[in-house]
Amino acid sequence: MNRFEQASLFLLVVEQGSLAGAARLKNISPSVVSKRLAELESALGVQLLRRTTRRMTLTEAGESFYKQMRHLDGQWQSLLDETASLGQEAKGILRLAAPQPVLTRVLLDVVTAFRQAHPQIEVVLQTAEYTQLPLAEADISLCRMLEKLDTATTVGVPICHYRNALFASPIYLANTQIQELNTLDDLKCQECLPYGLTSPNTWSFINNEGAEKSLMVNSKLLTNNTEVIIQAAIAAQGVAYIPGMIITQELAENKLQPILTHLASRDFQLWAYYQKLDYVPLKVRLFLDFIKDYFADRQ
Repeated sequence: MNRFEQASLFLLVVEQGSLAGAARLKNISPSVVSKRLAELESALGVQLLRRTTRRMTLTEAGESFYKQMRHLDGQWQSLLDETASLGQEAKGILRLAAPQPVLTRVLLDVVTAFRQAHPQIEVVLQTAEYTQLPLAEADISLCRMLEKLDTATTVGVPICHYRNALFASPIYLANTQIQELNTLDDLKCQECLPYGLTSPNTWSFINNEGAEKSLMVNSKLLTNNTEVIIQAAIAAQGVAYIPGMIITQELAENKLQPILTHLASRDFQLWAYYQKLDYVPLKVRLFLDFIKDYFADRQ
């Protein structure tokens, strides 16, 4: 058994949670699995697993090796899938990672349309914090532009532009003095729903003339969950400062309405990040082309 096969066996042991589980899938004895792992650890010169009679845990070296091996195993499977499908329809597993609001309110519709166009590609959607991105085990990570990026190992591609704007529910607007919502200063008298766990919070805007203005807003409802802000706005709890692209359904159903439409935040971009490789897998190229075209038709 070569080193890659031993490493793949290690990956299987971690994912199954035991030597016995991996042994059953490979139709070999647990003692053989243990021997192969010992050979791998000896060749690497580090311990990958701490094994007792009751539990098995990864060492620091094992954790790092597992993450990298998981990615390599995915690349290996992509190579097999792509080679087997030459001249046929693209297939395989495409792993996408993104923060929760992007995943559920932006990517889900894109993925639905993408899978209709490429039904042989299986898509795995994984939630990740912005600080975790780009995720090593994902084929593509999507989020707002990363300020720090290792360009030696990762490629970034801009997908689309978006801005934060102001939205409120018809119920909220019916219960407030609409005629007073004409300028940015009028928001000082309104209930606001900022993102974050501290108050006050700063909302920044660019008006139609290109001038930048900021407003300090206070709130009695604090959250770092975008979904909570959206649902609170629908429930007439206040004014939300969010991207319109994540509430298209709520706008279509008139659950939320734009207000002070002459104001919006500075321009932001949604980016896609993937590992720099000599050959980018077909499934990755297909999705990148698809998502760029998807948003180009909507901007």
